[in-house]
Amino acid sequence: WSREGGWHKRETSDSLRWYVFDDRKMYRPGEEVHIKGWIRRVGGGKDGDVGPLGGAATNVSYILKDSRDNEITKGNLPLNALGGFDAVLRLPGTMNLGSATMALEAGGGAAQAVSDRQFSHDFEVQEFRRPEFEVKAQASEGPHIIGGHADASVSAAYYAGGGLPNTEVSWRVTSTPANYTPPNRDDYTFGKWVPWWSASGTESESRTETFQGRTDAAGKHHLRIDFDSVNPPRASSVTAEASVTDVNRQTWASSTSMLVHPADLYVGLRSDRYFVQQGEPLVVQSIVTDIDGKLIAGRPIKMRAVLLDWIYKNGEWQQEETNAQDCTIKSAADAVKCTFTPKTGGTYRVTARIMDDRERPNESELTLWVAGGKTPPKREVEQETVEMIPDRKDYKPGDTAEILVQAPFYPAEGVLTLRRSGIIRSERFRMDGPTLTLKVPIEERFIPNIYVQVDLVGAAARTDDAGKADERLPKRPAYAKGELNLSIPPMERKLLVAATPRDKALEPGAETVVNVEVRDAQSRPVAGSEVAVVVVDESVLALTNYKLEDPLSIFYAQRSADVSDYHLREKVLLSNPEALASLMQNGGGGAGGGEVVETSIVTRSASGAPLPPPSASPVAGLRKRSNNFMLDGADNNNAAPINLRENFNALAVFAASVPTDAQGRAQVKVKVPDNLTRYRVMAVSVAGGKQFGAGESAITARMPLMVRPSAPRFLNFGDRFDLPVVVQNQTQNALTVDVAVRARNAELTHGAGRRVTVPAGDRVEVLFPATTVTAGTARFQVGVASGRWADAAEVVLPVWTPATTEAFATYGQIDAGSVRQPIQTPRDVIPQFGGLEVTTSSTALQA
Repeated sequence: WSREGGWHKRETSDSLRWYVFDDRKMYRPGEEVHIKGWIRRVGGGKDGDVGPLGGAATNVSYILKDSRDNEITKGNLPLNALGGFDAVLRLPGTMNLGSATMALEAGGGAAQAVSDRQFSHDFEVQEFRRPEFEVKAQASEGPHIIGGHADASVSAAYYAGGGLPNTEVSWRVTSTPANYTPPNRDDYTFGKWVPWWSASGTESESRTETFQGRTDAAGKHHLRIDFDSVNPPRASSVTAEASVTDVNRQTWASSTSMLVHPADLYVGLRSDRYFVQQGEPLVVQSIVTDIDGKLIAGRPIKMRAVLLDWIYKNGEWQQEETNAQDCTIKSAADAVKCTFTPKTGGTYRVTARIMDDRERPNESELTLWVAGGKTPPKREVEQETVEMIPDRKDYKPGDTAEILVQAPFYPAEGVLTLRRSGIIRSERFRMDGPTLTLKVPIEERFIPNIYVQVDLVGAAARTDDAGKADERLPKRPAYAKGELNLSIPPMERKLLVAATPRDKALEPGAETVVNVEVRDAQSRPVAGSEVAVVVVDESVLALTNYKLEDPLSIFYAQRSADVSDYHLREKVLLSNPEALASLMQNGGGGAGGGEVVETSIVTRSASGAPLPPPSASPVAGLRKRSNNFMLDGADNNNAAPINLRENFNALAVFAASVPTDAQGRAQVKVKVPDNLTRYRVMAVSVAGGKQFGAGESAITARMPLMVRPSAPRFLNFGDRFDLPVVVQNQTQNALTVDVAVRARNAELTHGAGRRVTVPAGDRVEVLFPATTVTAGTARFQVGVASGRWADAAEVVLPVWTPATTEAFATYGQIDAGSVRQPIQTPRDVIPQFGGLEVTTSSTALQA
């Protein structure tokens, strides 16, 4: 539909859905980017489902552009039988920093129209410094109850292991309201119940405090938090965030949350139905449990039900509590009941309150509906809201959804439509009262969701300035709409993926294997599935908070309704009520208070496919060391050669396409680089055209004695700087460590060796003053040794040419002869670079 051209018929078409990821989301210029993706065909019709490509595409072309839209590279990738593709891209060493974009396009295949052939994948190209340690915050074991206290602790440790002692810690503690459900009591409401289909949230107040401290010898710090009181008496969430700064001036943060209970007892509420018909009682079941969910008998429960009635006050409609009914019962070994007799239809709030042995209160609140409730009337012809209450949150194929419909006016003619990439079906009904219950059978073709919409038309009384109905006036035309999005998760199509490394801990450069196992939702092995396995340095992933998306959530993204509604009644304008009343008193108008009952609801299905919504273990695999770094000046006659760690690639493995055998298993060999860190193992699997899953695990690379040069990212010619070297001892005894540095294109101005004592489980920073020699590349090799333990690492830095320009201007007048202008040479000039340029002009404007 278009306002200029009217109605046009357009056929729906299938679309392509893309799942694309890279290995770490952030790269330096000159590094390799590994890309993996799968494409699926999504039916564009009402019964459209996720499935294989079916010949819709055979290849994928790509163009990579930098942050300034310069083309970097392009190519073409074949699609395998499961719709998968992968690529390895080498970034130029001089690539512009910023967000790079990889534009992908599916090509080839059948001639039929398929939309969404283009896809865009972004990643960051930056110069950055990897974090060397991580911070973990945790709370003392609960339960935490008002009147008590908790201990929040933070531990700072290197990714390869070992704590950060005597380090500054900054705490930020925040308290916010929360909800808690005791174990195995999910069928009851504890705290305040909020309808999941309602877009409105609950307002919550928070309180924040800050504290300072330092870590102990193990790299930990503890903070005591006292819990004084809470109002209303419901659970609270207390979040403690800790920031830690290391000796090399890196700062990282972590947070932990703890649940604070208002009492050691909870009261739960439940009703068999969220709504009842008018004349039926509200039966509310209640239990009292301890924090672990154990039923507690003999506790008084004070329950109250109130009607939330609409009252016109201060020029607006407001909900107020009326018709209060109280019920006091005692808890038992099973649920006990309170029965309330509603005097009228509407929304009812049921609140239950108990006390524990220390007179600490706990409260829960439930909202129920009684058919026949009133809603605030409207004065003009405008779209009103149909309240729709479902009987549950999620459904599965074969269920029947029951939906209570509350009309803002009646009698009314209604249309129920099921929408999913168009109108699946529609059904006409009539409402002679304020409420009606509709039933919707759930089918498998509705996965992952379906929209249920109710449209009503009728007539409603007009109101005066006091909000009361004026019976002297004819009724106004009325129309209303309500919509629910019913969730049908594709749980039967989920793959269970386990990626388990043979060795949890390794020495840098060692080898291991990752065992992958893929099972379906019934835990049966999946043969012939394709698995992508990625092993990446966790410290780099932490820079972007990298999370591998669940492919199930991408391929089964929420389907849109793809339907537009047009209502003719929105064009109706009403006369002034006072003028109309005068006209009616004089016998004019001829309306006679009759109802307006004829109207039309026009719906159309939009074209195209739906848019997507928006403790240390033994170190395994010790390798034989090669003689490529020796400590200068040390007794090396009988010393073991030190292996120089120089491969600091963040990526250990990117196995883009690994098939599973008949038992649903596969194996991937892994050789970790020379980083002292923890690696995240990620595995993504697809099977057939409809099944997807993912799993994760970890591998740690560490040594008993480790050295970490914490050099800057670059140097300028002429710089004088301190090269920070962190020496870490992960043994149980203090070590006397020899530290040596070897430099190329840099001069160590205060010696190349040190001897330091590193306490057990601790680290020290050693500074080596240095200066650059020439522009180009500076290379530093740092080695440490203590008895049979040794380590060495190399760091390479660019040395830039200085490019500072200074300009000065002067002016004067020459009457005869010449003028002598003195020029003083700038201080600290670097004679190897730059020069002096003098220009003259006849006027200041030309200069």
